[in-house]
Amino acid sequence: MKSRLTKTAYLRYLTCPQEFWMEINQPLFVARSYSLEYEHLRQQGYAVQQFAKKLARFVSQTGVIVDFERAFQTADLYSRSDIVVADVTTGVLDIYEVKAAGSVKEEHYDDVAFQKLTAERNGFTVGRCYVITMNGEYVRRGDNDPEQLFVITDVTETVNDRMDATAQQVKNAFAYLKTVPVPSLIDYCVKNKLNCEFIKLHFPGLPEYTVFDIAFLKNEKRRELLSQGVVAIIDVPDDFPLSLKQRTQVDAAKSGAIIIDHPAIAERIETWEYPLHFLDYETFSYAIPQFQGVRPFQQMCFQYSLHTIDRPGEEPRHSYFLSHGDDDPPYAMAAHLKEAMSDGIGTVFVWYEAFEKTRNTEMGVMFPEYAAFFEEVNAHTVDLMKIFSDKLYIHPGFKGRSSIKKVLPALVPELSYANLSIGDGLTATISWYRAVRWETMDADTRDKIFNDLEIYCEQDTLAMVRIFDVLMNLQA
Repeated sequence: MKSRLTKTAYLRYLTCPQEFWMEINQPLFVARSYSLEYEHLRQQGYAVQQFAKKLARFVSQTGVIVDFERAFQTADLYSRSDIVVADVTTGVLDIYEVKAAGSVKEEHYDDVAFQKLTAERNGFTVGRCYVITMNGEYVRRGDNDPEQLFVITDVTETVNDRMDATAQQVKNAFAYLKTVPVPSLIDYCVKNKLNCEFIKLHFPGLPEYTVFDIAFLKNEKRRELLSQGVVAIIDVPDDFPLSLKQRTQVDAAKSGAIIIDHPAIAERIETWEYPLHFLDYETFSYAIPQFQGVRPFQQMCFQYSLHTIDRPGEEPRHSYFLSHGDDDPPYAMAAHLKEAMSDGIGTVFVWYEAFEKTRNTEMGVMFPEYAAFFEEVNAHTVDLMKIFSDKLYIHPGFKGRSSIKKVLPALVPELSYANLSIGDGLTATISWYRAVRWETMDADTRDKIFNDLEIYCEQDTLAMVRIFDVLMNLQA
């Protein structure tokens, strides 16, 4: 930042003043790495910004000058606006902020307000302010149409209403830099919690299992515990008010006991009909639709893994599909999946049914010829996660969570994602996109990504099979 407060630094101050202070005054202590997700989002944001330049209002207007990435600066402020339209007669500026988002968010108003403040202190008059976002109702048919893809929202009134507050916050930011923040867990930032760089620097030896792990605990209650000096979950007082599920989680952590509701699990098992299918999708979501029939940010299926147990006592057989981008991924996958399940639907196990069911419904709408198939799949879907989210099986190792990445290590520790080249869904989706869209990628790298994706997705369904085995063994 040096002597100027940048827009990025200002927004950081609003999110976490302590990290803001560190980035300016102790930058060497901020171990901020550029993750795969960060790089992907930057590239996506850049692509959206470049595509927005094709909007008619920026290419066919007379009487105005259109600038892209225009900078404004004063002695102590600096900002850069995505698009600025200047009236050649009056000199009045309209500011457009382009966001790879499905709607205008609260932080976008602060973003534009800082730009307006900087521009006005730079001697310019700002007329209207706009935020450009993606149109979630748009469906790609042929080439993407920028006029239909984007939604342009006039945020002038909202921005004007917070100009005084923005000026005060800028003042507060400079004043905060002159202080020395006192390390305190109670003052953690809501967004980052224990991932805050300031907290990690000053509290390096925190317990592995803390009050930050208590499921759905409100910030007010968490701060109350911290104010009492309670950090470890095992130190939560027995009389501290918690929900039943939260108290069960805390008690399990304290006792180390595994709590299993055998009758309730047995009751659910009785409803499961063979053949048993264990299904998992991998999906890709992008602001600008990359394939036909897809909406902005739609979770488009490009891969599935399916383990099937045809009859009791039989070993599972595996089916899978992975698009290499040279087809219509969800259509090709739908056809392949229907064939793989042609011997009968039986029971379809998934982990977090809302996700898979929504994808099935979407594909049924996209491809009417498969609508009946996906309706049947949804009708026979069972969410294996609910055994754990409904607290029928409680294990201290779950840390109050029910994601498969928490349940699997506790129940089947020998089956791990740790040694996989692709070990999580986010890495999978970004890697697939690069493999099918980056023309500069060499063939060996592309083939390795496809192979790693097959291994990863297969492990997701194999993990469900192994967890299923654990549940079945409870009945033995």
